[in-house]
Amino acid sequence: MIEPRARLSTRSSRERRAALAALALVALQGCGSPDWEPDPGNRLDVGVNGRIEFAVESTEPIKRGKNTFHVRLTWTDSRNPVQRIKLRVHTMMLTMGHGSSHDSVEIEPGLYEVADVPFGMGGLWDMQCRALAASLIDEAEFTFDVH
Repeated sequence: MIEPRARLSTRSSRERRAALAALALVALQGCGSPDWEPDPGNRLDVGVNGRIEFAVESTEPIKRGKNTFHVRLTWTDSRNPVQRIKLRVHTMMLTMGHGSSHDSVEIEPGLYEVADVPFGMGGLWDMQCRALAASLIDEAEFTFDVH
């Protein structure tokens, strides 16, 4: 079994600073702000190795408690769906040490469902998606702001 790493290096320090600045602006508005809208949970990125595009979509806006995600995997070179592969998802709230690991089910060619992902409290949660065959093929990391 491949264990989750404490942190992936998929983002540059400049990208991380920009993301933190954006989240700080959101925090200044306050969670009770009438303008606040829940995170819809849609993310798109190419994996660290550049082989697979990861399109993550929550089945409903991100919330505390259990969430379900659909992850579409596409080969970057051919644009074909990545089929019959193992997709493992690790979530972690790095500031608190809370985390869990989940396997997925392929529900159609290249589309995987990851069910019952628990976000136990509000805050920033990292999600590491790993496409595995006999070894790691590619991986991507996404951050969700849970309220």
